[in-house]
Amino acid sequence: MLVKDVMSKEVVTIDGSENLDQLIVKFLKYNFHTLPVIDEQRILLGVVNYDDIMKIFLPYNHVHEKLPRSANICDIEEEVFLGDGFPKGLEANVTVSDIMNTDVITVKEDIPMIEARMLMKARNVSKMPVTKDNTLVGFITLFDIVIALFKVMHIIK
Repeated sequence: MLVKDVMSKEVVTIDGSENLDQLIVKFLKYNFHTLPVIDEQRILLGVVNYDDIMKIFLPYNHVHEKLPRSANICDIEEEVFLGDGFPKGLEANVTVSDIMNTDVITVKEDIPMIEARMLMKARNVSKMPVTKDNTLVGFITLFDIVIALFKVMHIIK
């Protein structure tokens, strides 16, 4: 069985120019915690997940260097943050490209599913974008692989 036989082909994506507010809306709408970031031609640029959002609020992170000056979050005291909410404009000024991961492990659609699983295990990931010529064509998760195996073993239909 190949990756293309078990991957999700209908993938919810996000554009790097979308802001933090739009990202959170998509996470909540689809109940996802990871989204592939693509350009107009569906070229995979990176992946963004809820951990990337949380990094913004760490005392120091390399992400801070990329954030626009207007985000102004580097010196937020915890009581101010919790009492007054986000710094003004944070949700509109921080873009997905500011926080996304560009070092993404991908898999090709025409490799055996078991090779994808071995790659997931070796890289300690549970999901990967599926690409063909750097274009996003799907997304595969460990759960997709488990379900496919259960079907092959006639445990489920």
